[in-house]
Amino acid sequence: MCAFNLPTSLSRLLTTIPGRTLLIFLFLYLLLGQYCRYAFYRDPTSAFFDPSRAYEHIYSLQRQRQADTFIQAANGTSARNGSRVNGPGATMCLGIATVERPGEQYVHLALGSLMAGLTEDERNHLYAVILIGHTDPERHPIYHEPWLETLSDKVLTYDALPKEQFELLLQWEQEKDYRRKAIFDYTHLLETCLRSGAAWIAMIEDDTIAVAEWYPRTLAALDVASSKGFEWLYLRLFFTEQFLGWNRESWPTYLLASLSTVLGVATALLALQRIQLRYYRHHHHHGASCIISNGTIFTLSLICTPAFILLYFLAGKLSMRPLLPGVHEMPNYGCCAQGLVFSPASAARAVPKLKEKELGFVDMILEEWANEANLARFAVVPSLLQHIGGRSSKGDDFSAAAATMMSVAEKIFNFGFELYEERGNRVGHPSTRGLA
Repeated sequence: MCAFNLPTSLSRLLTTIPGRTLLIFLFLYLLLGQYCRYAFYRDPTSAFFDPSRAYEHIYSLQRQRQADTFIQAANGTSARNGSRVNGPGATMCLGIATVERPGEQYVHLALGSLMAGLTEDERNHLYAVILIGHTDPERHPIYHEPWLETLSDKVLTYDALPKEQFELLLQWEQEKDYRRKAIFDYTHLLETCLRSGAAWIAMIEDDTIAVAEWYPRTLAALDVASSKGFEWLYLRLFFTEQFLGWNRESWPTYLLASLSTVLGVATALLALQRIQLRYYRHHHHHGASCIISNGTIFTLSLICTPAFILLYFLAGKLSMRPLLPGVHEMPNYGCCAQGLVFSPASAARAVPKLKEKELGFVDMILEEWANEANLARFAVVPSLLQHIGGRSSKGDDFSAAAATMMSVAEKIFNFGFELYEERGNRVGHPSTRGLA
């Protein structure tokens, strides 16, 4: 075996092969670190995540301008298209519950982005239901807006509810019991869409913005989900990536993979060392210096390899293992309920489950039940919706969890959505280039 004596000074270290190897490694490592800062700042699962740049609205601002233009045009149109299909003949019931938010309202942008760019046939087969979530609908600034009547197929209020239920809603409003009321609103709207007889039910929150061509992409994704051959609860049109990182419960897997990598590198280097020694002996190069010495093996396998493994994990799971475009199972960590599409069968099963709960969040209630019932949940990648709300409709959310001087609502964000770009009459995404 090739002997290796530990150098006693830095200058002597740099004259050895292990020393020069370590120096080259440090140079490359610093370069890779800088590359990670440049390339992975949008990945919330990465140590190089930079909130000051990552939360920049790019494509969503473009869509907001298009939605606003569409709404302004709708304000000048006094009548609905008489050829729209009602209820049972509709391909999709589009349900949006909206309440007055402090400050800026977003529902016109949500509905405008969903409607802008639809073909006449697509719009005619979409049944849009807008729930004004106030016991006094006059409280909502949009209630008398011309576009609301023009673009929606049904404006839903609480007027037809039984007196007892109406009074309970009034009590929740007065007590600011947003969580109970939010569950009721979601269930009430879901039931209304279910009764419409539409083939699909899309529940969209009022502070979202949709990508162009969201409708045909959603229908295509639903076909894929339906072809999987097992029961599923919903198709998710929005998810936030911040919970899709390296999960603590998987640490044994990560540790085993890391140890296997170190062992594999060490084993490969030892094998190369043996080949090197045989070559030297065969050619009588007994005095030649060992390129793959014990010191080199120690440096590469026990210093360089663990450091590269560390950088791999620091770079972030979504950067190292990006989600490929398409329809993916997402049973955990997707968050939140900004855009979920149900079949009538799954909606009919979800309604009683939501009614059983008096307090909580819709997405958490659905997730808990889906886990118990072993129902799959799918998500479209890249996300077809972006969350643009700065304040929650469920009250003040500037809490201890709201780091980086942002509200919790502002941090519900899909970073990949902002990378969409419109090219001609099509909308594309960097992660889908080169794919059919």
